[in-house]
Amino acid sequence: MEKIESILTTISVWSIVVFFLFDGLALADTYYIAPSNEVPIRTGASNTKKIVAVLKDGTKVELLTEEGPWAYVRTSGGNEGWILKRYLTQDLPPRMLVEQFKKKNQKLIENYKKLKDQLDNLSKTGSSCSQKLAACVAENQKLSDDFDALKKESSNVIQTRRLLSETQKKLQVTNAERIKLKQRLNSLEANTNIKWFLAGGGVLLVGWILGVFTAKRKKRRPSLL
Repeated sequence: MEKIESILTTISVWSIVVFFLFDGLALADTYYIAPSNEVPIRTGASNTKKIVAVLKDGTKVELLTEEGPWAYVRTSGGNEGWILKRYLTQDLPPRMLVEQFKKKNQKLIENYKKLKDQLDNLSKTGSSCSQKLAACVAENQKLSDDFDALKKESSNVIQTRRLLSETQKKLQVTNAERIKLKQRLNSLEANTNIKWFLAGGGVLLVGWILGVFTAKRKKRRPSLL
């Protein structure tokens, strides 16, 4: 804020300097009747020449030419004639200076008000920009946090997929081993059934043999009597 006010003050000062500078250039050929009694304009460069007009102090005239102590001038009303140069000055009359300073002061006041309004608008704009910047920073932080969370979730998803893939592979291996074990169990069950079948057949065979042998012995005993 102080920097903006300093810039505006500098611009105002330079505006005043440029105004007075160009104002002085514009008045380079303009003269005024110096403070004195009424000064006559004559038809020739001599006090004996006819007076065509009388000028009051502070009257604005244009210098056309010079001849010795005399100057040929033209008034704003169109009167032309000769006047002693000692009555001419390029300094503004006090009343004109006061009037000009009043006008310039009024312009400066108006410029100051305009600059102040611009400064107030810049201040409001700066405040609005600050709020928008704060909102952007907060939004950026939120996006950053969301991005970090998304990266973490993505990492977890990748890790989960990797674990799932490894689990699927282990499950495939386990299924393969289970199939092998089942086949082996079926084979063992088949072998056990065969063994039990053979064992049962062997028992029956032994029983049959024992039965035959016992029957033969029974038949032989009566023949011995």
